Amino acid sequence: MNKENLRKKKRNQGITLVALVITIIVLLILAGITLSMVLGPNGIIERAKQAKEQTEEAQRQDEAQLADLEDYINGTIISEEGYGDGVNKPNLKAGMIPVYYDETSKVWKKADENNAEKQWYDYENKKWANIVTVSDDDKKLRDAEVGTEIPMDKITTFFVWIPRYAYSITRGYQQGNGETGRIDITFLKGNTNIGSDGNSYVTDYDESKLNPGDTTPKIVHPGFTIGNSQVRGIWVAKYEASGRNKEGIAVGNADSSMPYRPVKPDETSYVRILPSQISWRDITIGESEYQSMQMSTNTEKYGWTSAVNSHLITNNEWGAVAYLCYSDYGQVPKTNGAGSLVSNSHWYNLYTGAGAKGTNDEGNYSNFSEETYGYNTTLGVLASTTGNVYGIYDMAGGAWERVAAYWDNGNGNLNSYGKSTSNEGIKYFEGGVLNSKYSSLWNGYPVSQEEKENKIKVGEEEITQSSLWNWNKKEIGYNEARLRLTRANFENMGKYKGIGVNETTTSISYYAPYGTDSSNQTWGWFTEAKDTSTNTSQNLVRTWNNDCMLIGHASLPFVMRGGRCDTGSSAGVLSSHIPGGGAYYDYGFRPALVF
Repeated sequence: MNKENLRKKKRNQGITLVALVITIIVLLILAGITLSMVLGPNGIIERAKQAKEQTEEAQRQDEAQLADLEDYINGTIISEEGYGDGVNKPNLKAGMIPVYYDETSKVWKKADENNAEKQWYDYENKKWANIVTVSDDDKKLRDAEVGTEIPMDKITTFFVWIPRYAYSITRGYQQGNGETGRIDITFLKGNTNIGSDGNSYVTDYDESKLNPGDTTPKIVHPGFTIGNSQVRGIWVAKYEASGRNKEGIAVGNADSSMPYRPVKPDETSYVRILPSQISWRDITIGESEYQSMQMSTNTEKYGWTSAVNSHLITNNEWGAVAYLCYSDYGQVPKTNGAGSLVSNSHWYNLYTGAGAKGTNDEGNYSNFSEETYGYNTTLGVLASTTGNVYGIYDMAGGAWERVAAYWDNGNGNLNSYGKSTSNEGIKYFEGGVLNSKYSSLWNGYPVSQEEKENKIKVGEEEITQSSLWNWNKKEIGYNEARLRLTRANFENMGKYKGIGVNETTTSISYYAPYGTDSSNQTWGWFTEAKDTSTNTSQNLVRTWNNDCMLIGHASLPFVMRGGRCDTGSSAGVLSSHIPGGGAYYDYGFRPALVF
């Protein structure tokens, strides 16, 4: 057998041992790769599991979206912030820190925003939700653990949450025999008109079909409508505004030499909302709005991390707080009587967050003591809208408070004072008309056409606003014209619900001179029935709880609420006054926030 035949024979005998080993190794390698592809962390089986989970999660999301859509269709959509404990969960955005009051240590502490065990709020028991802000110097407090003390000297503002609600009221109810009217409240879900009871509520009722003493249909309170938007609730300043500039000096208030003259605010001024402070006064209504709106751009002092709409509280928003405190969820506050009189009835110290002198005493006092009359004392809590530390203060007494509301009569004072004094580029009113840019932040009330056109008829005589309110115009025809305009204004304003005009009174106040001759002639407020030719005393119309209401006087086109420290029982959350808009020693303000 030759060599060639021998090699062929060996090949035909099969693979060699070496080849076999190599084959086995290759197969093992291939098998290993296959196993890895199947069983590895990124293998086929693992990817299949992930795909299954993703599918299931997508299915869950679809189901949730369908449920939300169904809720929306049914009018019961619940926002991402949630709805629990019968009210809309407070909007917690920006740099807000939820807080609760530790009764043992007498300090504010960070609350659980999930409101575990109703630590943060419980409206059924008159515990309204509170938040605070701190400056960037203390921003670590924003991320502090629940239960951490938020020291008062680190806080720049306090705000209180007023949840969206519908109300009914005994219209025109007149207090008597110590009785006080009550308001029935139903909290609403999200920004809808659907109540916690499942009912849907309207936004208005026809007052002409109701008599005094009738209970109105339940309607959505207008304080939760901002322009064309519906909000879940509003944040209202817990106290009247106080202010500081970069030197730490109180602004808009008096110095020692001229106690009722302001330290003029400038670009360094900023708003604080704190108890036991001298309220910020002596600024125009335009400046009050400007300083309130400036809060939204001041991230350094308040820590905003998202958009905030800060503004001077409107008359509607004031009404939302006032009506809530007259319900089962609040308490009618007593007067903050803390003020120091310097001379000629000029109050140079009006303190925030203070109570009355006693449980039945509404008077003022000159020696304010934080330990005795402060917001968290036995007397201090009487001035709260909840009767405890969780409510809103100074809505009765303290300083008269401006609200963003006006009579649309074109009076020159709208232009003179309806603008900022520290920023000439901002003018809320021009030509006697509100700038449309700010229309959502002001409540305007119509007047009679003759007053609007400034052509007022007195008999056959056509006169102007200024002539009508001239000191020497005491003839009966002029007083009849003043009463006519006041009645028209009262009726027009009374069509706007939730502010406590004709829903809480049927009387009319008007401004007129009295006295038998020009030598002793004086101007005063009168009810419709009073004879101004002989009457020598003022008569203020009373609403619930003896709160006073003044309406009518063309040269006084703006609206104020609350009363002053020495107003006594006439001060209150339903009290209303009309100022010209200028800077005065006893006119303060209060901001509000919405998202």
